This record gives sequence, structure tokens and C-alpha cells, in this order.
Amino acid sequence: MLYIEEEILNHPRTLAIRSRFPDDEVIPCARYGEVFNRRAQSFRLQKRRPSMILARKQRNFVVETPPGYGFEGARNLSFSHMLNCIYDCRYCFLQGMFRSANYVLFVNYEDFLWEIEEKIRGARGEPLYFSSGYDCDSLALEPVTRFAATVVPFFARFPQAVVELRTKSTQIKSLLELDAVANVVVAWSLTPPEVAGAVERLTPAVDRRRRRSSSRP
Repeated sequence: MLYIEEEILNHPRTLAIRSRFPDDEVIPCARYGEVFNRRAQSFRLQKRRPSMILARKQRNFVVETPPGYGFEGARNLSFSHMLNCIYDCRYCFLQGMFRSANYVLFVNYEDFLWEIEEKIRGARGEPLYFSSGYDCDSLALEPVTRFAATVVPFFARFPQAVVELRTKSTQIKSLLELDAVANVVVAWSLTPPEVAGAVERLTPAVDRRRRRSSSRP
């Protein structure tokens, strides 16, 4: 099931995503919060079969990261093109952060990139580190979102800034189709296999992640 904010029903990215799910029922809504933030939702029940909500993010595209989160010696910022994760790790803070297990995908990538560029130009050479994947997994839905395929060429224009794509996913096909960019870092979360098997439900096996992490474009 696809919930779509009315103002982005005809956004090119919305149409591209809809074409991937031609049989899914489409339910328009005014704002994604009507679905995502409503009361009396069962996170665990929704997690069995989550829906996707396509929305337009209105503000706060890029935020300062909490102290201790990021790289030392640089200003750290983060952005999230999605809310929630397709995986079901028992220790993940997202499971207590949102009322809903549904996925929210913000389709207005151009607004994210505009604000990122403003931050970079305003820094006047100050080292900046951007992290993607605070409220989601950066690559888990990449075949649908094509977010990394948009972000990587963008950061190639700004070698003074670094972006880190945090993931447990093996969905790197779009990255392998691009030229390698020195200031784009793909960071895999790797845990002992016995731990992953016990608490990282739905994630790719650790050996598959490790093999992907050694792949080169």
C-alpha cells in the first residue's frame, strides 16, 4: 500500500516509484503525519507488512549531529531521506522513536542537496562531514529510492566535504555503476555472526556484507 501526499502525486520521483508497484493501492493524504503519527498504532504488527508513505520534507533537511556522533576534528551534520528501516534489529533506537513501522520516503531530494550545498559554501573551507542513515538505512531501499545514485555525483562536486552512507545492506548496484568518489564513504555495520543472527533480524548475513564492503566500482 502506498500513501502519497497530495502535493507530490505528480512529482517525477513519485511517478517512478509508483511504476515499480503498479498493483499497490494508492491512498492520497494531505501530510504524512496523518498516517505516520496517528495514535493507537501497533509497531510490531505493522513491522510484519509495512506500507510506504511518499512525502515532501518541509524543513530541517540537514541538522547538526549530537555530540560524539561523527568524526573528530570536523563539523558533523546529518540528513535522512527516509524515516524507519526495513530491518528489524532489536537494539535499534528507531523502534522506540516512532509510533509507526511504516516507511516515510521524502522524494524532494533536490531540497536536501540545495541545503547541503548551502552548508558547504557557508563553511568557507571548514571541514564538513555529512552522515546519511541516522533515521534509516542509507542503502537498504536503494533499488527503489535511487538516493545514493543522486547523492554520490553531487558530492563529487565538493571534495572539501565528506559524506558517509551508513548501512547494513548489500544494495550497492547503483554505486558500482558510478565512478568512485574519494569523499564518499560507505560504512557497513558488521557484528559477530552469532550476534547478527540473534538480534539483527531481516539483515543480510555478515559475510555478504563483508564481501560487498570489499567491492570496488
